[in-house]
Amino acid sequence: MKKIFLIAITLFLSACSSHYETTTQVDDKAYLQLTGSLAGAQLVLDQQPAINLDGVASYKEKDETVIKFVVATGNHLVEIHKNGETLVKRNIFVTNGNTFEIRIP
Repeated sequence: MKKIFLIAITLFLSACSSHYETTTQVDDKAYLQLTGSLAGAQLVLDQQPAINLDGVASYKEKDETVIKFVVATGNHLVEIHKNGETLVKRNIFVTNGNTFEIRIP
């Protein structure tokens, strides 16, 4: 009787085991996030035509205006101009799921 009970318990416990599997989802986009004094500023990305930031959708985060752009992964030349002056000129590198933030003075 004890052998039957032990066999039944063994089968019961082995039937309760499960297969555990994980899936990692990677964001295949990269982002450029601009914060700070955006009014009147223009963005030049990779020497393409300037984007007037006054006409771009933005949102507020901690009482600060934020604009977020989707960019291709890799190297980019970012320039921010305001009133004919270059405020920011940086080479950046972004990877999948990465957000590169630039604060505009």
